[in-house]
Amino acid sequence: MLELLLKNQLSAPRKQNFKNEILTRIKNRKAEPLNAEINFYKTELLPYFIKLSQHNPVFSVTEQLRLLVGVWTPIWSTVSFHQSLPKRIQEQSFQIFQQNGCCASAARYILGKEPSVCGDPTSKLLAYDFMVIQKYEVKNGKWYLQDMEKFQAFKNREIPLTVESVSNWFINVVNTQTKPNISEAILHPDIKLQNLEEYHAHQPEKTYLTSSQIFEHLYIDSDWRLVKTQTDASQLPSYTIAVKIH
Repeated sequence: MLELLLKNQLSAPRKQNFKNEILTRIKNRKAEPLNAEINFYKTELLPYFIKLSQHNPVFSVTEQLRLLVGVWTPIWSTVSFHQSLPKRIQEQSFQIFQQNGCCASAARYILGKEPSVCGDPTSKLLAYDFMVIQKYEVKNGKWYLQDMEKFQAFKNREIPLTVESVSNWFINVVNTQTKPNISEAILHPDIKLQNLEEYHAHQPEKTYLTSSQIFEHLYIDSDWRLVKTQTDASQLPSYTIAVKIH
């Protein structure tokens, strides 16, 4: 492993090998407390992040736009926001980037307990869908992401949140429910998740929309993104691995 990290050149097959190694390490990994995930990053994933970032095929943020537009799903992350909500379903988590600078982060979360074999499952199949409408832009050679609006819905868990359904949801709220000038909208950063505490009394009653975040693609290609996100210099950065699905 160390010998491979010392190589100056990283061929396409070796890049794929690194991706496969990352997938192996995070496959079937259950969500851990944030400190444990950060330690996992430092001890297991950091060498791969370093090597791939050294061979980022597209360093220019303006040129990264052609790769960024589309639908991505985060397969691993240290974003603390995820832990303020119930259990997130990874395969039903999406981030959609449009060409016009508007994007959305949406995911489905499990509410209540898993249905028991003998119990009545009908009252335990509720899911919580949460979406944040955002804008993204390049300023001074850096990517900036700003949360604009939040939307929530309670759904039947048996009907999955899909790329098509979340895309339709995104388009619908942008066209009918968001402020006319989304680029000018300013929300108070303190927004309650209505009714959520009924299902998770020990979870925080509030979630927070950040006014602005800087994000950096440590690595980006047509299929993968290794993303470093930071609200300000005084806070520890968060890291996300995202794969393109559409």
